[in-house]
Amino acid sequence: MCGIFAYSGSRDVRESLIDGLKDLEYRGYDSAGVAFFKEDRIHRFRVCGGVNELEKKLTELPYKGFLGIGHTRWATHGVPSERNAHPHRSHSIYVVHNGVIENEEEIKKIIDPKDLLSDTDTEVIPHLIHYFYKKENLSFFQSVLRTINWMKGSYAVVALCEESPDEIIAFKSGPPLVFCKGDREFFISSDPYSAGKQASEMIFLEDGEILSLKKNQFQIFNFKGEKISPKFKKLSQERINVEKGSHPHFMLKEILEQPRTLTQLITNHISKDKQGFHLKLSNGDEKKFDKLLRTSSELLILACGSSYHAALFARYLLEDVGEIQVNVEIASEFIYRKAFVSKNTPVLFISQSGETADILTALKHIQSLNLSCISLCNVKNSSLERKSDFSFSLFAGPELAVASTKTFSASLVALSCLTFYIAKLKGHLALKTEQELIRHLLALPSFIEEVLHCDQFFLQIMESLKKFRAFFYLGRGLHYPMALEGALKLKEIAYLHAEAYPSGEMKHGPLAMIDKSTAVMALLPSSGILYKKSLINLKEAKSRGACIISIGGKEKDEDLKEISDYHLSLPESHELFQPLLSLIPLQMMAYYISRSYGYNADRPRNLAKSVTVE
Repeated sequence: MCGIFAYSGSRDVRESLIDGLKDLEYRGYDSAGVAFFKEDRIHRFRVCGGVNELEKKLTELPYKGFLGIGHTRWATHGVPSERNAHPHRSHSIYVVHNGVIENEEEIKKIIDPKDLLSDTDTEVIPHLIHYFYKKENLSFFQSVLRTINWMKGSYAVVALCEESPDEIIAFKSGPPLVFCKGDREFFISSDPYSAGKQASEMIFLEDGEILSLKKNQFQIFNFKGEKISPKFKKLSQERINVEKGSHPHFMLKEILEQPRTLTQLITNHISKDKQGFHLKLSNGDEKKFDKLLRTSSELLILACGSSYHAALFARYLLEDVGEIQVNVEIASEFIYRKAFVSKNTPVLFISQSGETADILTALKHIQSLNLSCISLCNVKNSSLERKSDFSFSLFAGPELAVASTKTFSASLVALSCLTFYIAKLKGHLALKTEQELIRHLLALPSFIEEVLHCDQFFLQIMESLKKFRAFFYLGRGLHYPMALEGALKLKEIAYLHAEAYPSGEMKHGPLAMIDKSTAVMALLPSSGILYKKSLINLKEAKSRGACIISIGGKEKDEDLKEISDYHLSLPESHELFQPLLSLIPLQMMAYYISRSYGYNADRPRNLAKSVTVE
């Protein structure tokens, strides 16, 4: 995804655009650029690199402006470079864009090839607007409407015209755009919180809507040019002044925030007297929601990335405790096959951002089947939350590092609360058991606080870890999704080969890869048949020369100590919550390995926080 920010007001546009783009840089950091009016002329500045480089360029300018657009890019079409950076222009038309224009080759047929100066699909947009503006002598607004009729794909676009110096036009079909209002100043952004320091109200543009902003006047239309009148909503201030503080990276800060985050989440989903689970909805009728859960015998969960791992965790829990049949699907695959979904099956969508393109496409498909849609999301008023029948929140606060940490653990806890709530509604959860689970859940943040000290463990063995060419993460039952997440974290931010398997699957092929150059990260339950089975699997890997790093298990087990080259014991919690304690060391390990190589853990190469295009 990319970040779009536009400003119209009385303050210096350079300062406003830079502030907004800094808040959006988690969305893309390959290149950045701005275009703004100074008197009757548009000035454009672009850099290959981050917003800080753009800021250096702008501070050298001797003049100010008061209306402009900005962009921070995550490359899709064309390599990261200054010529591929936004804004793109055609004569007097300038645009910034998030999305993909699928019919760019068709549009290029009416554009002089000599005018195409970049490798991007975005560049066809200003050329097309200019074509209608000059060739057919239409107004700026009418030219944009004609352009929209030609375009196919997903897009959020904000445009300027040099001959219309007081006007900004924005339109969308797919990626998010929000229009925010402050005290005689206006903002257009991919994320409402980027304007939160100055704005107090917002309107989310819906697909098929176009905004025309002229000085202090604005109008919103549909793509037919018909005027509509959406109402402003209050803009939440939760994102204001989000800083790293003394931490070198947002990722470390967010790992350390997990005890506080989970405490807030847990208290929001249990009754005030702490005697029962009560799921707090952010959207939807609670009585209808309870009836849906009580009468449903199965559930479909759709997710991507880390959220998919959380969904797998939920499947184990829901089938075991909730006694409900659960199917889990990767959203990007589900929407392109003829998947059979039983009538009246509710569908749960999990997304940290609520703007993931594959999730929103799947949501549209599920809604066409007239099935109930439930969303679990971290971002209030996201597209997913607004369009779902029922929504509940992660209450994790802003997460700016690309790699998910606190939102993932919050997903696990929220899904646990959902599971226990369903079991309660169906009469599968005795009051005594419910109170016991609540007691253990309330103690979980304290246990996590204790486990966070594992950073010293990994700092001590860091040089040993760096010699391995591959890492295998093993887990059984509820620990298997944690293994998947741990391997993903290592790939995302340390760029090392890592794979995760259910422990018993190693002998069905992957064992052939095990030798002295591989490390095995083993997540073990505290006891039970899966613990004994896991020890057998580790012995198989150990006998092939692997370095064994065990997490959890029985602290005084001599067999485990004999097998393990390195062992990290964990506090003993309820068996259903023990996997969440195993998760923390995996996050820490990935972070410290990444840091030891000198990588920026907040901004891993080739990745963005949320994928808003397919």
